[in-house]
Amino acid sequence: MATPGRIRFTTWALVAIFMAALGTAAAVLSWNVNERTLAEAETQVRHFSSGAVAAMNRALLGFDVMLASADELLNLSATQTRQFDTPKANQLLRGAAQQNLLVRYIAVLDESGQVQASSAPAGASLAVELPPGFLQKALEQPVPTMIVSRPSVSFTSSERVLYLARQLHARDGKRLVAVAQVAVSMLMPVLMQSVDIPGLEVTLERSDGELLLSMPVWASTKPVKLTPPLPALNDRSGWRQKTRQTQRDALLVIHPTVYQDLWISASLPRATALDSSRIVRVSVIAAAALFAAMLVATGALMQSYLIRINAARQATAKAKAVLDQALGSMVSGVLVLDAEHRVVQWNLRYVEICPWLKPVLAPGLPFRMVLEHTARAFFPDGSDDTVNGWVRQRLQRQIATDSHEQKLPTGIIIQITERPIPGGGMVLTYHDVTALRRATEEIESLAFYDPLTTLPNRRLLLDRLAQAVVHAGRSGKTGALLFLDLDHFKLINDTRGHEVGDQLLQLVAQRLRLTVRASDTVARLGGDEFVVLLSDLPADGEAAEAQVQRVGEKILQNLNLPYNLDCQTYQGVCSIGATLFGQGQEAAAELLRQADIAMYQAKATRGNALCFFDMKMQAAISQRVQWEAEMQTALTEKQFTLYYQIQVAADNHILGAEALLRWRHPQRGIIAPGEFIAVAEDCGLIVPIGLWVLRAACRQLALWQNEPACAQLQLSVNVSARQFRQSDFADIVISELRQSGAPAHLLKLELTESLMIDDVNDSIAKMYRLRGLGVRFSVDDFGTGYSSLAYLTRLPLHQLKIDQSFVRDLGMRARDNAIVQTIIGMARTLELEVIAEGVETEAQRDLLARYGCDRYQGYLFGRPVPLDEFQAKVALSASPDSTSKRAALT
Repeated sequence: MATPGRIRFTTWALVAIFMAALGTAAAVLSWNVNERTLAEAETQVRHFSSGAVAAMNRALLGFDVMLASADELLNLSATQTRQFDTPKANQLLRGAAQQNLLVRYIAVLDESGQVQASSAPAGASLAVELPPGFLQKALEQPVPTMIVSRPSVSFTSSERVLYLARQLHARDGKRLVAVAQVAVSMLMPVLMQSVDIPGLEVTLERSDGELLLSMPVWASTKPVKLTPPLPALNDRSGWRQKTRQTQRDALLVIHPTVYQDLWISASLPRATALDSSRIVRVSVIAAAALFAAMLVATGALMQSYLIRINAARQATAKAKAVLDQALGSMVSGVLVLDAEHRVVQWNLRYVEICPWLKPVLAPGLPFRMVLEHTARAFFPDGSDDTVNGWVRQRLQRQIATDSHEQKLPTGIIIQITERPIPGGGMVLTYHDVTALRRATEEIESLAFYDPLTTLPNRRLLLDRLAQAVVHAGRSGKTGALLFLDLDHFKLINDTRGHEVGDQLLQLVAQRLRLTVRASDTVARLGGDEFVVLLSDLPADGEAAEAQVQRVGEKILQNLNLPYNLDCQTYQGVCSIGATLFGQGQEAAAELLRQADIAMYQAKATRGNALCFFDMKMQAAISQRVQWEAEMQTALTEKQFTLYYQIQVAADNHILGAEALLRWRHPQRGIIAPGEFIAVAEDCGLIVPIGLWVLRAACRQLALWQNEPACAQLQLSVNVSARQFRQSDFADIVISELRQSGAPAHLLKLELTESLMIDDVNDSIAKMYRLRGLGVRFSVDDFGTGYSSLAYLTRLPLHQLKIDQSFVRDLGMRARDNAIVQTIIGMARTLELEVIAEGVETEAQRDLLARYGCDRYQGYLFGRPVPLDEFQAKVALSASPDSTSKRAALT
């Protein structure tokens, strides 16, 4: 027994230890706050820096491409200097400058600096004020590359500008220079990307430290050279650097651009980064002081309490000695609980019956922990859900009845009797009834259990299911039936033999028993089919379904674990169908059929899944079978047809059409593909349907060659993923083109982005083979998939098709405007056509035209119509009367 003096010493020693730990924790926490703040700031700065470099690289590459393209645009390599057509060159340069919003003007200068042509309204009379030596530097480049000047002040606009120059050559050997003027204020948003990080300093410098751009803007207008140059700092990292402008301790992040002479730096002062965590550090210190005061108060209270407890224990010890003597003489096991269901006393026989409790059994141990340790002994490999489920069931049984039986892991069957005692406690007695129950179990096993797995057979399952339905109807609760089928089990029997298959079935049965509650039924119907009957689920349908979902997922998880079969590892999967009951008096056989249907629905989704039955499944199965049969008939009886939706240019000239599939159903009328294509893809009919569409389109193209108004029309055809992935897809297209006589250059195949990048090398091989014959390719619904320049530049594409989801809100949402502009800019850079689908209003068409899109498709110009209506529109449009052309598109 502890003395009061020892209690006081121990209490205040613990208080002192906790105080020391609290001080240490506060210091460590403050340090961690600083480090985390710095780490978050560094992540933010590095993310910004990467974005700034990417944005600046895109801008610089755009400038470089624009200057380099001036040679081809003005046809300098084929033009003598004296033959230079200045007005035409001015107009061409003006069109090129309008495609890049950052450029003020583009000019072509000769070796003396005389302007030969420019995009400015002044034309060749434009006064270009290049920084001293900049023109000569551009002319001295051994290899034509773009160079950037230092910032200077424009005489005409009085703003700071940069000049970008690239050397060009005329046919007669004369050297020319393409120059573009860019305002510094226009480049600043590109550099900063609309990111606002307090205290952040950003610079664009040359490799020798010459400052070109900075944020905050450098106050001086004179040339500035920062030291040391950025390349000398490129191998340094962390917060031990200096900001480039204010020279404060900071994090400095450096990146070179694609032009090795240009570098970007982003620096954040350390003090600024730590400002946001100052309040947190003060709060930590205040909280530590408050906890210290609470520890002192707690220590005083604990000391008083322990002294009183010590006196009470001495009185209890005398009473316990008498009780131990009485309990030790009993034949049955005894466990005494107090009013809070904590262990008070037990006898030796109880420990002999439940030996797994010997290491943990102690006065005050909660009875729930006794049950949890018992459950662990019952289910050594069971999950926490299994253990908790068993404990809940055991506690519910304790409330429902005062006597029940339980089979222990040692094989002993005990009868547990629970009786209340005065004061709210309880006495539990454990009596061995093993011999009697074993005789009863042997008789039942012969009639109601599967001899291989010892699980209930179909007879016992149907009996228990009928009882569960009646019980659910009376209690208002819900039950569930899970139908399990092992995927690919036949492969095990065929390759490894039936003995290994039987071994797998036994292991599956064991895992199922351990996965569900003891009150649930696991049965084997035969072969590799198992059934799990869950009872006493919540009355609420959604709650019951959620619980069944959890049980099903746990079953899938446990059955997916590896099996050791005949010294070899096997990874198994299964499909589960589930149905709920309890709302009516359903027949047991009908419930089995419903669960079986749901199981096959799970298999239809590639297996290893859980699927619930609902009445729509039966209807869906019937509908699917009907769709498949009717589509087979539609192919045979030629019920499919093509509708045509026109595609026009900016001047309303009809370029061609997109061929859209329609089904002329004898009862339902015209059916759009959205209603039946999914079924066609699942059952494989999409391949013959796609072949019919391709064949019909090629034949129509061939027929149009005999009609002058339609001879140059392009026809777009959508290609499905399964059709494109055929190994002989290219051969099929070539064969259809040759048999029909259709011109290959007028056939356009529309592919989705995900289809092409699923196997890029295979896509490239097929597309290049067809492109060699003239077939064109368009990326359908561009922008909605995994757009990547990496594959766009590798594939032989001709056109990008802007998805109608972006066109729909054009002019109303800035995000869609930006996406459309980006797609159009990307297409121009890659020299691809761009067409917008879903154009329904004049406002949308006008915005698209302003952004540079000059090909359209949508209800504004015409809905999908049959062939005769489409050809009538084309004929009307071909009329020289402009009024007739407009009428053809309305």
